Amino acid sequence: MTEPDRKTVLLLRNLKDAGCNAAMAEQFLAYEREKKNQAQRRLLLRQRDSLLRAVHENQERIDCLDFLLYSVEQQIKSSKGEK
Repeated sequence: MTEPDRKTVLLLRNLKDAGCNAAMAEQFLAYEREKKNQAQRRLLLRQRDSLLRAVHENQERIDCLDFLLYSVEQQIKSSKGEK
């Protein structure tokens, strides 16, 4: 495998691992061929923002579950006569 091919394979793997879909990966590679580093940066920042929004949404869900678990555990304790 030639060095540019190896670089492309590693780049595609990294993009996939970062959650980028095939279209996004192709766009990134097109920007690479065109030497459009600022466009690559914007693409990666959009993906990062998307992932971070998902993290925050899931954190809110976890917080809700923690509250519900706490409430249920309190009911269990009170039904057993515990404090």
